[in-house]
Amino acid sequence: MPTLEKQTTIEEIKNKLSSTSITILTEFQGLNVAEVTELRKTLRDAEIDYKVYKNTLVRLAAEQLGLTGIEEYLVGTTALAISQKDDLVGPAKLLKDFGVKHRNLKMKAGILSNKVITADDVNELINLPPREVILAMLLGGMQAPLSNLMGVLQAPMRDFVTVLKAIADKDGNGEDTPSPEEESPAPPAEEQESEDKVEDNSDQQTAES
Repeated sequence: MPTLEKQTTIEEIKNKLSSTSITILTEFQGLNVAEVTELRKTLRDAEIDYKVYKNTLVRLAAEQLGLTGIEEYLVGTTALAISQKDDLVGPAKLLKDFGVKHRNLKMKAGILSNKVITADDVNELINLPPREVILAMLLGGMQAPLSNLMGVLQAPMRDFVTVLKAIADKDGNGEDTPSPEEESPAPPAEEQESEDKVEDNSDQQTAES
């Protein structure tokens, strides 16, 4: 049974994970004090909370939230970069750019919509266009039923990223999906034959009269 202090920390982690738009798990072992200070300031300026938690407490918080698949990433040193802004690209890009300059910072995984995503998925987020562009493409460039759109939004992270990239490519090429009027199918052969017979009978009656 966790102590009162540990339970308080678990509740803190749960509250942060429940209210975040994206959380990125990082490993920072090997960073010196100056580098950690620089990292914290960089993230704080972007309104991203960066905090170190014990792996066991993160695991317990995840279990209580019903978050599965995180255990394999809770090894070594773990710090959570927690963003409550409606921006998925910014946190991932900041951490990747910092990791390029300071090799000891590594992204281990992410948490998005209460689902664990891999480090590769987090890196894919960097390639997405800004949120405003995504919304514009979804609303203006995707001529599909609402049910299809909801299916895209509820798809696994990798599928979601793939679809958004496809929409971005289509938008860049200037190709539009044909409208229903442009795709009016020809009537089935049986219906066409029936219509021809009616016209033939009508012509014959006219000739007899």
